[in-house]
Amino acid sequence: MPNYKLTYFNMRGRAEIIRYIFAYLDIKYEDYRIEPADWPDIKSTLPFGKIPILEVDGLTLHQSLAIARYLTKNTDLAGKTELEQCQVDAIVDTLDDFMSHFPWAEEKQDVKDKIFNKLLTHDAPILLQDLDTYLGGKEWFVGNSPELPFCSCIKEQGNLGRFLLGYLQYHAFGFKT
Repeated sequence: MPNYKLTYFNMRGRAEIIRYIFAYLDIKYEDYRIEPADWPDIKSTLPFGKIPILEVDGLTLHQSLAIARYLTKNTDLAGKTELEQCQVDAIVDTLDDFMSHFPWAEEKQDVKDKIFNKLLTHDAPILLQDLDTYLGGKEWFVGNSPELPFCSCIKEQGNLGRFLLGYLQYHAFGFKT
């Protein structure tokens, strides 16, 4: 088993998908969390100056979804066939497209609140309708077992995250909330 070291801020954010995958797959890893005050010194030492990163036996991987795909590649979470893997990737990328609209870096609270409100009242219902349409009458998004989209969405915080989490917990893993 490789030695894993995950580096990210002391928060959930983009590393949470990776932490959930480690937990679900029962893989041991070092969860190295940095404080914002230490970030300027660390940033210049990292690939592309971004986190999360995952060190695998000394090799540094970057980009949360690439890391998630690496960890799930030989598991049922990634899909059982190449076609299922493509379907899983499409759902994960769809969720990531949506999450990329979140105004995490916005400093003005009133602007941030306005953007979140639009996401919750306009964009999220459209996304959920699209996910329902894609799901159809099936119990799972892909195949007949849990898959990566659950982990992709579970990482998000707040009411929208809890709402999407409930939806995806049921349809991606069959968990009841």
